[in-house]
Amino acid sequence: MAKKAKTGLFGIAAKAAPATKKAKEEKTRITVEDSTFFDDIEKLEKLNDEMKSAKAKVDMISSNIKDTCKSEWVKLYSETGKNPGSVMVENIKGEDCAQIMFIPQDKYIKVTEERAEELEELYGEDIVDETTTFSFDDKMIEKYGEILSNLIMECDEIKEADKVKIIKATTAYSVAKSTVDKLADYGDVEEVMENVRPIVSLKGAEVLKG
Repeated sequence: MAKKAKTGLFGIAAKAAPATKKAKEEKTRITVEDSTFFDDIEKLEKLNDEMKSAKAKVDMISSNIKDTCKSEWVKLYSETGKNPGSVMVENIKGEDCAQIMFIPQDKYIKVTEERAEELEELYGEDIVDETTTFSFDDKMIEKYGEILSNLIMECDEIKEADKVKIIKATTAYSVAKSTVDKLADYGDVEEVMENVRPIVSLKGAEVLKG
């Protein structure tokens, strides 16, 4: 049986929705006679492999540098009791200076409900932001779309048992904004930073010749 066409607001929304991607199909193959094409593909494959290897090395070195920068940043934060913000971290060798910018951001990874509760127990409720978003259940829209498009709140056409299923709630937890500015307020800066894990990045690695 064909599905009943959606009407009203939901019909408009359905027409505007992006089409579902088709299953991957076998591509038509074209044979090139130019022998340089083979050589170029071979070189490209080799270069791509070299780039992957270099990327792995970059990631490893960056991780080591980031750990060192974070450690020094935490020391300064602990000494001053204030967020130093972005800092230049350097090392002098002779007359040359190797430097990089360490950038701690007021952004944090999402945390689970269990982790949010742990953080609240350690530092208080204000360290976690709780955001709940609401959405319609697709099966209920398919079933009652025409009715809902008319914005009927108290409708005897909808079964009582189904009303509570129409709206779905999703709750997400994250470390509260500005927490990076209050690490010292919560206790040991290094410990708190490890627990809330603000996103940090590096920028502008260079060696300045004396």
